Amino acid sequence: MFVMLILSSTDTMAQHEILTPMYGNPKLKEYLLKHPASANKMVALIDTVDLPFIDDFSYDGVYPSADLWTDNDVFVNSQFPRNPITIGVATFDGLDEFGNPYDNTASTIQGGCDTLTSKFIRLLTRPSSQGGGQYSLADSITLSFYWQKKGWGDGPDSNDSLVLDFYNFTTNQWSKQWFLKGIISGGQDTVFTSVQIRISNAAFLTDGFRFRFRTYGSKTGSLDHWHLDYIRLFKAYNQFTGQMDTLLQDVAMTQPGKSLMNEYTAVPWNHFTSLSQIDQENLLRDSSQMDYRVNGNTPSDVGFNNRIYNFAGTYVSGFGADNGNIFPNQPQQQNLIYTFGVDSIFPNTPSWKVDSTYFTVKNYFTNGNAFSGLKSNDTTTYSQEFFNFYSLDDGSAEVGYDLINAPNGKVAMKFEILKPDTLRAVRIFFVQQGADVSSKLFTIKIWSSLNPEVLIYQESGLTPAYIDSLNGFASYVLTSVVPVSGTIYVGFQQVLGDGLHLGFDRNTSSNSRMFYNVGAGWIQTAVASGTYMIRAVVGKADLFVGVPEQNMVNATFDLYPNPTGDFVFISSKYETDFLRFEIVSMEGKLVKADAFTSRINTSDLPVGMYMVRVLMQDGRTAQRKLMIVR
Repeated sequence: MFVMLILSSTDTMAQHEILTPMYGNPKLKEYLLKHPASANKMVALIDTVDLPFIDDFSYDGVYPSADLWTDNDVFVNSQFPRNPITIGVATFDGLDEFGNPYDNTASTIQGGCDTLTSKFIRLLTRPSSQGGGQYSLADSITLSFYWQKKGWGDGPDSNDSLVLDFYNFTTNQWSKQWFLKGIISGGQDTVFTSVQIRISNAAFLTDGFRFRFRTYGSKTGSLDHWHLDYIRLFKAYNQFTGQMDTLLQDVAMTQPGKSLMNEYTAVPWNHFTSLSQIDQENLLRDSSQMDYRVNGNTPSDVGFNNRIYNFAGTYVSGFGADNGNIFPNQPQQQNLIYTFGVDSIFPNTPSWKVDSTYFTVKNYFTNGNAFSGLKSNDTTTYSQEFFNFYSLDDGSAEVGYDLINAPNGKVAMKFEILKPDTLRAVRIFFVQQGADVSSKLFTIKIWSSLNPEVLIYQESGLTPAYIDSLNGFASYVLTSVVPVSGTIYVGFQQVLGDGLHLGFDRNTSSNSRMFYNVGAGWIQTAVASGTYMIRAVVGKADLFVGVPEQNMVNATFDLYPNPTGDFVFISSKYETDFLRFEIVSMEGKLVKADAFTSRINTSDLPVGMYMVRVLMQDGRTAQRKLMIVR
């Protein structure tokens, strides 16, 4: 189902703001670039696994565990679910294992989408570690799982469904055991619902048993989301107590770590350290939080720890002791928050670069022997970045943001520059959706004020670029450096009435800093809670900064002669990294493109102004204006 979330403008009857689902998964594509063999799995009867079969998807990576599952269709992540049972879920949508639509030959195509299939499981032979012998129906073998519709993604409609099948090894047949229609009611986009299915047919008690989940919905993109959490297949009958043990027992983290700053997710390190101690403390949170859930009985003695390490791995700050009763009388089966203090001592540690460093923030439970459950969901790790840019998003887009029916519409993101500096580039995350807008023009604009509107810089003739990466920001290096200080607004103005698919992060909320203007003045964005994925790059150091092993070079280049007539040369010391060149007219039409070459024939191009853009091996882009005269 294709869904648009729409908000009417407060000053006109036209509808201008919409959120639309993505038509690709950049995180999956980035993962495959780094792990090209990860999408391949094989299954054989020799791979049969024993009970209990348990997976809560709380591990690293984007695919389900190869130790338990035989396919890679679902997306393992923490960004799309709301209030999960433990950190990490398996998300079903209309994208294949490579992050592409199953079928994009038309705008709406319904059919079978993602499938999650278990390995063969021994449901007859009991392992020797559990006493040996054979299972019987009296063991009450039970499949338990939690489901949620939509979450932060796109909701399935009444024609969509989630289906559970069991496999009969003797007949080689799958049979449907349970299904659920997709229409959302009663908060099913915010809560996870428990399902328990007891195996009551002895035909399934074989050593070649399998089960699978599959969805039916739109095959054309990141649509019709279902999320599964904490799947368990286990022997529910306890022969020692003579009772059924079906209650999930696990204290677990439920959300990734969060920025230690009040609003920003990153600021330049030398800007932060230039502040007084009081201003540093105002920028940082004086407390942070751990999102967790007590599944089952409250444990008697569980410790919580927060540890912060600098880029070199040296301990700089922390909270908590190894053991301690932090969960007395906690509500069960609820998502909870534990708040703890944070020390502002970062400037006392060495930095990686003058303007850049990062800290590893680790939250974890200790004294794990005091409670049962998986250990993989007992720890979260977050990288607190202080790089050469200002950002408010978490690096992941759940949906796209568009201004529609809005020729010359503008969007702006508010930043406070902590120290006078120069703006060198603007990073924008454009998401892939149904309509390709990569040839549509826009103008980057920088304002010192929106009311009254005071424009301090603009650069036109730009086009959106798609980067297949979790942090897939297209970097637009400004032709001129722009002195900035205090409050600035960074954004763009589109030319045509349809939107440019700006990335929109649903897991952070910066609405008070986001504005749009469709001709009747600036309005604060209220289409939904979230953050425009726009970042401001400052300083004179390398523009493309990351952690050391991902540090990237500046992708600038020179054009000569310029103006020119019949040919132009591209000159750069980074030419070996250049993959492709493109020449775009000022109307946004792609007029020439090919594999990179340092000499480009321009004799067939009419006189006028053009943009020359180079694309690098790692997805970055840089561009320069070119004048053709004769």
